[in-house]
Amino acid sequence: MTKLKEILQLSVEKRIHLIQTIWDSIAEEALNADLSEEHKAILKDRYESYQSNPDDNVSWEEVKKKIQDKL
Repeated sequence: MTKLKEILQLSVEKRIHLIQTIWDSIAEEALNADLSEEHKAILKDRYESYQSNPDDNVSWEEVKKKIQDKL
């Protein structure tokens, strides 16, 4: 808890920088994570589908609205 108290005493600018640094480190680890062959195949299929039909997409906002409309 002492570290948390120290962090909370930092300026907003320094805390934001700390968060960005932590987030970047998480993103870097995620990029270097090993994917199973099954996941690689799924991603490859989805990418190829996107390449052959780039206009056949639905935005997250559209998906969310369709779900909310059903509730």
